[in-house]
Amino acid sequence: MSACPFCHETMRPTFLGGLPREECGHCGSVWFEGEALTKVMGGSVSDALVRRAKGHPGVCKGCQAKVQYVPECPSCGTPAPSCPRCGHAPLPVVQVLGVTVEVCSDCAGVALDPGELQQLQQAAAQYRDSPLDVRPTFKLGRATACAECKREVKPRYGFVWEEALYCGSCAPEGSAPFTEELTKAEPSSEMSTPLMSGYTGNMAAGYTGDTTGPALLWLFRRVFG
Repeated sequence: MSACPFCHETMRPTFLGGLPREECGHCGSVWFEGEALTKVMGGSVSDALVRRAKGHPGVCKGCQAKVQYVPECPSCGTPAPSCPRCGHAPLPVVQVLGVTVEVCSDCAGVALDPGELQQLQQAAAQYRDSPLDVRPTFKLGRATACAECKREVKPRYGFVWEEALYCGSCAPEGSAPFTEELTKAEPSSEMSTPLMSGYTGNMAAGYTGDTTGPALLWLFRRVFG
């Protein structure tokens, strides 16, 4: 058994919703092992999640201040969220479809506090009946500049990452070349996946049973898969 990433109380292992995890009986958070996620999602999806997490700050669970490079919050002294497997702290915070998750950029584990679990359920419910376009989006303005170096970039020569435009020199790994299609909001015609089979029924019934594991995998596969 491991220590909770947030309150550091002992967690208990569970296997519900098709994915092994550990739950904290004290604060209600859950931890998903990076190795288990990789086996289910595939190495490319897991690697993409880790790449997004690298360099991002964590968030203090005591005062919500940003925490980076230190094991505890410099503002209130609360221990920073830490990986129960490798001890990495603070855990970087990543936004995926509006859902906040803590990701270990070393071993690819994922932590969710109770508020993040609620965000995950709401995101899954929001998109269950609406096809989701997972292509990067970008809105053209009158002037376009690289988000990193601020030099002017002609969109047709640029790259898009997390809804920002970059020049070829600054484009992050995993960014997509700009096309006119990226400015459109047309949804993909594909929605149903084997992972979601049997899951939308649970959501339609008001989240009966355990849906956290399938919802998390669906979220990451729709974005990174």
